[in-house]
Amino acid sequence: MQSILARAYSDNGGDSLADQSAELSAAIKAQRLLVAQDAPEKVPVFERVVGMLPGLQDQLGLGQFLGALALDHKPRVLYRFLVKKDLPIAELGHQVVLKVYGDGPRGEGPIQQLWRARGVNVPRLACGEEIGCSWLVMEYLDLHPVMSFPVDELQLVDQLARMAKTMHRPAHGLAPVLRPLDEVMVPRWKESVVALGRSGLDIPSTWLSRAVAGYTSAPAVPLHGDLAPANMGTRGGSLILFDASALYGTSCFDAARWSARTGPGGTGPEALFRRWMSVEGLPTGRESWELLAAECVLEAGSREIIRSRAAQEDPSLPHEEVADGVPELLAVASRLWS
Repeated sequence: MQSILARAYSDNGGDSLADQSAELSAAIKAQRLLVAQDAPEKVPVFERVVGMLPGLQDQLGLGQFLGALALDHKPRVLYRFLVKKDLPIAELGHQVVLKVYGDGPRGEGPIQQLWRARGVNVPRLACGEEIGCSWLVMEYLDLHPVMSFPVDELQLVDQLARMAKTMHRPAHGLAPVLRPLDEVMVPRWKESVVALGRSGLDIPSTWLSRAVAGYTSAPAVPLHGDLAPANMGTRGGSLILFDASALYGTSCFDAARWSARTGPGGTGPEALFRRWMSVEGLPTGRESWELLAAECVLEAGSREIIRSRAAQEDPSLPHEEVADGVPELLAVASRLWS
């Protein structure tokens, strides 16, 4: 349903201001319904975001609404606009993407600005905070999906690991706006365990303390925090990253997250993780592998959550006992934590 909605609001639409206002209102309404269905307690946060939009559109000089890049259960907006000419924001290009969160401060904008200054391929952007909300506006880039053509998994890992060497360097003064890794991931890990339990996959209770130890291992560095094929693309043969979660934790996390997400059914999480650690020069001790085990459990649960949501939205979908990759992910975690 979400992809259909996104397509429905992604064209340029009508020519009049009334048409544009109606399309923007429809996109807001569609996402409000999704947020309310998934987590009613987050609706006030989403309404705070919506209340910020008119002022931000005026302040930034945003013109025609071109559509929602995401319509999902998250209490934030991700919209594409044309930019009015002869305004400062026009230096980002004639089309931009506006992202607004209902909380602040957020490190996504500042950390990506720093990475760009260091030579990492991320979009140009501006960012700020207004009345308890965080926003960023970035250039719209027409990118090719990373996985739209055959990709050598190890070569891609090599490229990401080399970029991570720069991303994981200390960012003086930004730590206060980077979210602690354990505060973000431990609750998600617990949610994944619950989802696995609903599918009849019981996770040993002793694994929780080991997961917490993995997410709290030190020293802490700036992290992308959400590396996945959906948060990157290619342009002119160059890999471009975006949508950083801007976390603060052990340098092995980005490698573990990528390996757990993309390894199943292919090279495998352990092989990808070992390769990344070698290229970036990460510590290879027990704590690093404990983190990979934790991420494999989290990814398995995340896949079960997505499968369950899809089944609820469309009962005609083929019934599956568990999502693809879940047995492999849990087997890796069991092997590492045996």
